[in-house]
Amino acid sequence: MDEPDVSQFSELQELARYTRQPRRQEEGRDRLIRFLDSYAPSPAYQPIVDSLCIYFGLFPYLNPNRLALSAAEALAFEFHRPAVEIRDKEFVFHAEQALIFYRLLDGESIILSAPTSFGKSVILDALVATGKWDNLVVIVPTVALIDEVRRRLATFAHRYRLITHPSQDPGQNNVYVLTQERFLELPVEPNVNLFMIDEFYKLGSHSPDDQRMSMLNIAWNRLRASGAQYYLTGPNVDSLAVTLDDGLRESLYVSDYRTVAVDVEDRSFVPDEERIDDLASLWDGLEGSTLLFVSAPARAERTAVEVAQFDSMQEPTGFVGEVAEWLKDNFHPAWRIVEALRRGVGTHTGPMPRSLQRIMIRLFAEADISTLICTTTLIEGVNTSAKNVIIYDKRIDRKPIDYFTFSNVRGRAGRMASHYLGRVITYMPPPQEEPMVVDIPIDSQSSSAPLSSIIQLPEQDLSNESRARLQDVMNQTDLSIATIKANRGFDPELQIEAARLLRSSRALRQNFAWSGYPTNDQARRVLDFGLDNLLAPRQRRGMNINRLWGTMNAVRDTHGDLRELVDRQAAYRFQNEDLSDVVANVLAFQRNWMGFTIPSLLKAIERIFNEVATSLGEALSNYEFYLSQVENLFLPPSLLDLDEYGLPLPLALRFADLGMAEGQAVAEVLPSFIALAKQEAVRSQLSKIELWIVDDVLSGLGASVSR
Repeated sequence: MDEPDVSQFSELQELARYTRQPRRQEEGRDRLIRFLDSYAPSPAYQPIVDSLCIYFGLFPYLNPNRLALSAAEALAFEFHRPAVEIRDKEFVFHAEQALIFYRLLDGESIILSAPTSFGKSVILDALVATGKWDNLVVIVPTVALIDEVRRRLATFAHRYRLITHPSQDPGQNNVYVLTQERFLELPVEPNVNLFMIDEFYKLGSHSPDDQRMSMLNIAWNRLRASGAQYYLTGPNVDSLAVTLDDGLRESLYVSDYRTVAVDVEDRSFVPDEERIDDLASLWDGLEGSTLLFVSAPARAERTAVEVAQFDSMQEPTGFVGEVAEWLKDNFHPAWRIVEALRRGVGTHTGPMPRSLQRIMIRLFAEADISTLICTTTLIEGVNTSAKNVIIYDKRIDRKPIDYFTFSNVRGRAGRMASHYLGRVITYMPPPQEEPMVVDIPIDSQSSSAPLSSIIQLPEQDLSNESRARLQDVMNQTDLSIATIKANRGFDPELQIEAARLLRSSRALRQNFAWSGYPTNDQARRVLDFGLDNLLAPRQRRGMNINRLWGTMNAVRDTHGDLRELVDRQAAYRFQNEDLSDVVANVLAFQRNWMGFTIPSLLKAIERIFNEVATSLGEALSNYEFYLSQVENLFLPPSLLDLDEYGLPLPLALRFADLGMAEGQAVAEVLPSFIALAKQEAVRSQLSKIELWIVDDVLSGLGASVSR
């Protein structure tokens, strides 16, 4: 038997001293985690290590062989194992996870602010596994997170129906996993028993024209009004605004319980123009996986190519090369994302199709690639982490990265039970710590609350200040409050002015009274009107009607062929753009404008116009068919919806050619896809990479192929 390491024993002695100093428990836990990072299990020391893990609440770090535990320690361990089956039979909470879980189980509502490594999402999984609640609602900030949560909860499909789209019919017991927009589109609001809002700090965005913040506030208001128990989660929030009610503020639980230790290396002294060379010199010394954060999608793609050229970059597996070739053939050979992946570097940005984001995350999580270049959308999009995190840029949207964002990115370094010690390299000076206070404008009705939120409140709930702010809106007669409320997220004053413009011009109205498929002139005039009159300048993001109309028509005319679309749009690129930029711009337009902004504009204009036309005794409009065409990229309905389940559009088009059923709702298409994807005659026509993708989609739907 090997002799015990004396230095390890000395460190264990030091750690044991912390057990007599409760006020230094956080410091002691951090030191124990650092010890575990280099600890080689020893029969002589394991009982001591296990006892320390129990004292500091780190039950997941106990040695799997727990025979040496005392009766009291074994009892403590069992208390932290939820009496439900989740993930694996050996799952155990750490101390503060168990505290939150049992308080929620007892019916308490909690707003939890805790570090990224805390493990907030697994508490939800355990709550669902208990079967205590009939209907649960989970509000997440992105569609990518819908997919992630749905995949996790698929194991409970025998007990609950998982609803991820408003078109799905509920069952007797349901878990709704939705963005705030999808929740507000539900035809019938569910009888909610428990609801969760992930990344709850987004309720208090400081941008007055943030439409998504307004929608999240409206969703929160409706859910809270139901009287259901709630569980809100997010990182690095210190307090709630004093203007919020006491009950809400008292439900906030702020934890700094960390399950990983992090070292931060400040390299902000390196001049910007020398960063890439400095990073190259450090690369060979990085152990394990690496996330590199940059400020914007275009920066991510360019940086990925630069990093991929490092001499010390890990050689990619042959499988990664095959994935890169598939992306080249099915998207575009000039795309920098393909070039970087060929050399083993992945990219994750907001405008990428969700299925491609899923591919990149899978390659990274399964260690096929060890490097992922990403924007901060990864923080909001999926739960992933790495041994190393590099903060490469200093600004986002031309503003210095603040302490809150810095802390969120830093929190991606290390992972419970995987990477005990994370490493952060930052090329920006770590910001000075500042408290993060979150307001919920629709509750506080503060002066920063957008009118689009507070207009949704019942009149009797309005504060005096809100009544004064809404006075002009409430007293005008150009547009009803019902229509203003129906156009959730749109500024009431802009809506009223749009109604006035329509009332004042019969010639203008003549372009709006259409149904079905419009003429080019009709559609263009309606969209031009909406762009100019219903969106604030920041929401337009530099878009004009010529660019919008031209790109949308090019999408329609190319029938899902991205390569042809890019080649057509290349003629209109800016002087400093190349074909790869055109690919990224087109994908961003399809996702942001055609997937969300244009459909929501058309719905709002239709409601406003129809009210005006009704009052004047004129013909009404119905934009529903055209709106559906736009959000489906002028392709058969629901093909594009499969992208959020992990099926890229080119592959969805293949399945359509192979006989997949069409349907207005994705719930009508999924059974047909599953049946086809399991047929050997179909599978034999798919490549190795396509089967890898398809089988992942099936797995996420709880319909894996039997081997």
